[in-house]
Formats: sequence, structure tokens, C-alpha cells
Amino acid sequence: MSTRLFFSLFLFLSYSDLISQSFENISLINNNIVPYSLNEANAYLSTDGNTLYFNSSNNSNNIGGLADMNDVWYRNKINNVWGSPINLSVVNTSDNEVIIGLYYGSLIILSNNSISYYDVNDNFKLIKNEALDGFSPNYNLLSGSLNKSLDMIFLSFEGYGTYGVEDIYVSKKNNGEWGRLTNIGSIVNSQYQDLSPFLLDGDTLTFISNRNEVGYELFYTLFNNNSWSDPIKMNILNTSKSEVSLTYDYNSNNFLLSAASDNKTNSDIFFFGNNKAKINITFKLNNTVTNGILYLNSDSVSFNSNVFSLPIENSDIYEFKFIVDNFFIKDTIINVNNSKEISINLDPIESGSRVVLKNLIFKQSSSVLVDESFSYLNNLIHLFNVNSNITITIEGHTDNRGDFKSNIKLSKDRAETIRDFLILKGINKSKIKVKGFGPTKPKFSNESEDSRKLNRRVEIYVN
Repeated sequence: MSTRLFFSLFLFLSYSDLISQSFENISLINNNIVPYSLNEANAYLSTDGNTLYFNSSNNSNNIGGLADMNDVWYRNKINNVWGSPINLSVVNTSDNEVIIGLYYGSLIILSNNSISYYDVNDNFKLIKNEALDGFSPNYNLLSGSLNKSLDMIFLSFEGYGTYGVEDIYVSKKNNGEWGRLTNIGSIVNSQYQDLSPFLLDGDTLTFISNRNEVGYELFYTLFNNNSWSDPIKMNILNTSKSEVSLTYDYNSNNFLLSAASDNKTNSDIFFFGNNKAKINITFKLNNTVTNGILYLNSDSVSFNSNVFSLPIENSDIYEFKFIVDNFFIKDTIINVNNSKEISINLDPIESGSRVVLKNLIFKQSSSVLVDESFSYLNNLIHLFNVNSNITITIEGHTDNRGDFKSNIKLSKDRAETIRDFLILKGINKSKIKVKGFGPTKPKFSNESEDSRKLNRRVEIYVN
């Protein structure tokens, strides 16, 4: 995850001290939450921030009544005021439904020993189920979460071989299958209850424990050199109440804390946010777009319109990558220091299209690419994923300096470097032609170095 885009937890100078300071650079946000007379925990926000999903337990209005350990509920925010809780009956049963994530438009629920993905944009249609091995579905107290990459799950339950009562276990996904849940070890797990694990950014695991015998408090542990550090107690996020769960919303940069005043009953949700200013960037694409993905410094956001906005942190340089079917992938770097509208031109993938590969940089007078160019080379695979029948011509060009014949050869060699890469990636060589034009087709003047370097280019032409 980008340390610039979201809550900066991992700019390590002093490993534990800086993490602790990051957790403390936050404050309570007044979101007009209306307290609920029963429990609210495991909270997740929709992408637009207007729907809050959570679990409710000890609730006679659950599908299975008071015996139903957890149902999924939600609240809608209208005019900045949260409405009353509503049972999400379309996904609930009399079993224990525990929310473990809300990522990429999927509400993810653990029930029995199955992970279920529901499409929040399609009436919670069931997308898929995944089996999870290594625990009984009948534990009375079960909590946990799925990481943002959807390949690691942390759960807390009282299983065989625990160090105390509830311990934290982890399972990783390999080749589409979940591995067996394993205890993360005695460095983190204690003889007391260790609950509600949530992984931040792949390195920091937050959880709740009563190990200090003063109630349920928030702790975190850091993963470094293949082991977890000794747990550290948080300060500001620990309230005078009894903490129940902690999650993090990557869209709004808010922590969602569930806390109770009377020993883990009647828990309510509180929003905590960092103090760094946010600005809104509106992207306006030059073509009609039905859906696509925007990567920001390696994080992804889905969009389904040619005009859309998102909040980001102020005073940073961002790498944007737009991936849209039937268009060339667009990479650009933008310095963002105020709210603005940014126009993005996407080039269609169609016969007659021509695109300059601006991000491919070759070593001086060589056909060898610098290392930073290879990630951009991968963008070309997109052409063949969109249309398996497409054929392209890779055209190499140089400026007018040096020997003419040498420039012709160099331009062709550079085009062949790109062709060879695509062939190694499985693209049929019959779909790729190569031409080296040398200095014969300049697009800019060769009178200055600034314009000459623009003539040293590689272009893709769709046949």
C-alpha cells in the first residue's frame, strides 16, 4: 500500500516508536452516529462512505433470535446523519455470520467454515464460496478479518493447543486454496483472550486483549524478519470503555472502533481519523467508459463512469494507472496539491491506432531497457487480453545524430527487444511485426536536445 496515499504507518526509522506515533496522530470524528441499544462490532464502510455494515450479537431481532451469535446489519447515512440499523436479511441465517471484509465491491462473510463473497452492487448476489480448514464453526466467540489483498485471513477462537483462551490464527491462500489455520505463536498470544485481529498494510496486526487484567484493550504487533514483535499497547485508540473490534477504512482513512461501557455488551461504533488534510480529485476521461480500474501508487479503485472523484492526501506526487477495456493502459504522474479536475486522454485499441511508449527508456546507444521500464512493458499484455486476434507493429525511431545505418539497426533492435519480451510472456510471434525507421520519421525538431530526445521513441501501431 502507498505510504503517501493512505495512513502512513510504515516509514520506518525507529520501528516501534514511529508506528506508535502514527496511531496517535488521530482524533475522534463526530459522525452523528445514533447509538444502538444492542451490540455493533466488526464495522466496514461502503466506498462512498454512506453505508455502514456491522455485526450485531445478543440481538433478539437477529434471524435466529438471541441464540444467533451474529447477524449482518447496516445503516445508511442521509444528509450526514446515520439512520437506524437494518438487518441485512438477504445474507443472514440462524448461523453465526461474521463480517471479515468489505473490499472491491464484495461484502465478505465467514459462516460455518465457509467464506462467502456478496456483490454489494447487485443486491448482494452470492459471488462465490471458499472453504476454510482448521477450525470448528461452533465456537461461541469468533472474530477476525480478511486482509485487503484477499490472500490472508486472521481469526481468533479457542482451538486445540491454544496458549490460553482465544488465540489468533492465520491462514494464507495459495493457488486459490486456503491453507490450514495455524496459531501465530506465543509472542503475540497470551494466556488471556486475544481477539478481533485486523491486518493493516501487511505488516501491522491490531487486536484486542484482556492480558493486562484491566479490561479489553487495543494492542498491535509488527511483522518483521518472519516473526511478530512483542505486542504494544495503543494509547489514543484505547478509550475508557471496553474495546470490542477495530477495523480500518482505506477509502476515508478512518479507524472504526467498536467499544462498550459494560464489559463487552451494548458496544457502539466510533470513527477516528488522521489529521492530514484531504483534497478531492475529479478525473474526466475523454471517452465513454462503462468500467475500469485506477491504480494509485499500486492501490486500486474501481470506477464505472468517465467522470469520477476520490479523496486523496494533499501535497503528494501520485502515479496513476488507468486500465479500461478497449483502451491502451494510461500511466501518468501528477503532482497533487489542491482539489482539481484532471482530464485524461485514453487511446482506443482499434485498427489504425498508434501510441508512443513514453515510459520505455533504453540505455544510451543500446537496445537494453533500464529496469524501471519493465513494469510498463507488462502493460502491453493488456492489448492481447482485450482482443486475442489483435496484431501490432512495433516501430523504433531515433534522432538524426550518428551514423544513419547504425541508427536504423538500433531502432530495429529496440523494437525487437519489446517483441521478444512479449513472446516470452506467451504472445504468439505471428501477431507482432517489427520495423526500424531510425531517423527517417521525426515528430519533432532535431535542433535541440529537448526535442531530439522526443524523436528517440518506440511506437505501437494496431494493424
